[in-house]
Amino acid sequence: MRLPANIFAEVETVPTGTCPECDADVHVDSDADKGDSVLCDECGTELEVVGLDPLELDIAEEEDLDDDEDDDDL
Repeated sequence: MRLPANIFAEVETVPTGTCPECDADVHVDSDADKGDSVLCDECGTELEVVGLDPLELDIAEEEDLDDDEDDDDL
């Protein structure tokens, strides 16, 4: 059986980055943008897309919702 030459042309590759916490491959949606969040399936770390070409992931910073609380100590 012979496969058509363009069979692989229709297959979309899924961007893959590396988790900085556990070095696992992390698959990201092909329409991901900088600033998007993804979870590492291996360790559960929340990651942020910081680069697109090549795909680069970094550990997402936790947002401090209590910023005003620090000002009360003055």
